[in-house]
Parts: sequence; structure tokens; C-alpha cells
Amino acid sequence: MKFKLAYLLVFSITFLSAQKEDNNSVIQVEYDIILNDTTDIESFQRAFRHTLVTDGDRSHQTLQSHIDTTLYSKYGHAHSFNSEFINKHNYFKSISNGQVNYGMEYGFHETELITDEWMFVNYKDGIETKKILDYKCKQQFVSFRGRDYEIYYAPELSAYKDGPWKFMGAPGLILEVRSLDNSVLMKATTLYTKTVQKVKNMPDHWMSSLGITYDEFVRRYRLWREEVVKKNKFEDSNIMVIVPYRDFEIYKPYFIDNHKY
Repeated sequence: MKFKLAYLLVFSITFLSAQKEDNNSVIQVEYDIILNDTTDIESFQRAFRHTLVTDGDRSHQTLQSHIDTTLYSKYGHAHSFNSEFINKHNYFKSISNGQVNYGMEYGFHETELITDEWMFVNYKDGIETKKILDYKCKQQFVSFRGRDYEIYYAPELSAYKDGPWKFMGAPGLILEVRSLDNSVLMKATTLYTKTVQKVKNMPDHWMSSLGITYDEFVRRYRLWREEVVKKNKFEDSNIMVIVPYRDFEIYKPYFIDNHKY
């Protein structure tokens, strides 16, 4: 009887250790991320391929390339992309802290690092399900900085409350994101549960940098945008300079939170 009890105890500890190790294993997801916002002349169109490497608590996501595709404006104007390598954007998430640190190669800021303190707290459950990459996914809705979204997450991957771009905090790995205005689509194309990769750490110069907040980034963007328009108007009054303010996020002060989720 003592032998059986000891055996069961050892088996339970082994099982729990294996389960914990499995939950903390690193997975890799490839996403196609498309922005086709043709709301007005100062909108964006983008077609990116992102790679997410996550252990469920922290993750690194990098922009690998454009996607070979053509997007059309509401006026029928074509914008073609090719799959050239363009590793410019890097996102480092701390899931438990709801924090994203990222860098973008724009010339108007004084720092490469932006720290975004944001938690997705307004998820609402939907009733639909769909299969994505052999995972049964559940529907949720959420609002984020100017748009309402439908997302699909995989409950089977509940240890990974992560997702494409800045999305995180759902009850499982987010495999699809679609804005209800149809301007944004983010969809997983491949998923590797067995990988020898490790989650990349932030660069040393970022670790020692205070960086700027997202709100400060928006403020600097607005000032830079105004300076560029003013400068070019002064040099040639016949030229109309366009500096978009609607990206995946609709930058303040243009964004008003009047969404329903």
C-alpha cells in the first residue's frame, strides 16, 4: 500500500511537471497582417508578414516582409506589394504586465523605443466558432483605438494569451483578427508547437532606455506631421502633402472612443 501511494505521488509530480513544461514551451506563429483603410486620402494601406515567438508570458514579434498582393482603394487605385525582406518593426510583449515595447524606423522620434501600457479588458464573447490551422476557435469582440474587432482564439492553447501585433489577453492564442469595418485582417498561416527557438530578449540599448509612452509618440507624430505639411506648403504652394494619421491605430486627436465593445 505504501509502495502504491509513493508511486502515485511520484506519477502525479511527474505529470504536473510535464504539464508545466508543456505550457511554457515556445511556439512560433506566422501571420499575414493586412491594413486596407481607404477611408480618406490620409489613410494607410499595408500588407505585412509577421512572425510571433511566444512562451505564453513574454514574446517577440518581428515584421519579416511584405506580402505579394495588391490592395485597391475605394476609387479603384491599385497599391502593389512584393515580398522583399523588411525587418524593421520589433515588438516585445510582457503578457502578465500587459505591456508592449516596440521600435519603428521613423525619423521623427528621438528614440527607437516606445512603451505601450495597455490591457485589452473589454472582450465580449460571441457565439460563433471556426477551425483555423486545425484548432477549434471561439469568437470574441473587442474595441481598440478607433476600431471594433472580431477575433478568434484557440482555447486549446490557453497557456498563450497572445496574438498578432499588439493583441493579447484573450483566453487563448488569437489566430484571427478582423475589424468590423473590414479595413484590418490578421490571420495565422502557420503554427509550430515544437520549435528550438527561444524568445528573443530586447536589445541592450532598449533595456537601458526610458523610451517614450504611446501617448508621447502620438503627440510627437502630430507635431512632426504639422511641420512636414507646413514646410512643403511653404516651399511649393501647389503641392499637397499627405501624412497619414490612420494606421492600425487611429492616432489621437482624431480617434474618439465611441465604439460599442
